[in-house]
Amino acid sequence: MNALQWEIRPFAGVSGFGVDVRFGARRDEVAAGFAERFGDDLGAVRPFRKAAWDVGICDHYLAGDLIAFFDDHDRLYHLEPGSRAPVGFDGIALTGRPYDDVVAELTAHGLEVVGDDEGHRVPEAGFALTRNGDDEVGSVGVFAGDPGGEPDMSDEPEVAPITKHRLVSGQGTETVRLGQSRQELRALLGPALQSVPPYGGTAQDWYFDHGLILTFDEDSRLTTLVISFVGVSGTAWFEDVQLLGRGYAEVTADLTAGGVQVEPEVLGGRVPEHGFSLSLLGRRNPAMPIAAVVFRADPSSR
Repeated sequence: MNALQWEIRPFAGVSGFGVDVRFGARRDEVAAGFAERFGDDLGAVRPFRKAAWDVGICDHYLAGDLIAFFDDHDRLYHLEPGSRAPVGFDGIALTGRPYDDVVAELTAHGLEVVGDDEGHRVPEAGFALTRNGDDEVGSVGVFAGDPGGEPDMSDEPEVAPITKHRLVSGQGTETVRLGQSRQELRALLGPALQSVPPYGGTAQDWYFDHGLILTFDEDSRLTTLVISFVGVSGTAWFEDVQLLGRGYAEVTADLTAGGVQVEPEVLGGRVPEHGFSLSLLGRRNPAMPIAAVVFRADPSSR
């Protein structure tokens, strides 16, 4: 193993540069390990959300071109070294090389390589490749477990889009409440893009027309409700305050004026008395618009 590259440890993490990065580690543990190893050479670390509906946070270590993905309990579940980060697996260099050459070498190594022109997965080794515009490996995704199959649509009858959501304190919305069954919600909301989430539940339903992403536990009960619109305009109201798409400072000022407490978080704020959070995609900037509203069931109550 080249000590100056990341070596993939299937379903465990990566090792290299004198440090191990292991799945399941807490976000503060990962940060402390990097700081201890690299000191002043660590460079900037930029927290962000990969998508508005993500409950967890990503940390981008810019100098090392490495993105660490954390779940809703701040545990590491995915790693993405970029094209500038040397990455290898079992003696095969993955980054900095022509994409087709890498796929051919992995196949000749006896590995199953599944995908298309844009990207390939190596299921038994727990990683995936993406192709960049120069026909080289653009990044490597390293998984804690099998990422599962492709999402597919369920077959319920269509219903009219719900684009105005009114929040109910501690419960969800007037239409969708934490603890409801998946079957009941399908009857209310119509067909969903169904998938297995990478963390936080056993099933997930995406309702793009309604701006809803719902995550369910092993009993098919709703545990996480995310309101976030992509490609469709919609609103989320708490009392007389519209939350989505407005600047964080403006929304929190309106809530505070109405006697609602907002506690700052890394990428947004939490409204503890009413059980929901306001999520931002990037750094908590007063002018940045709120991208999502999130309700999560209290694990201690289940």
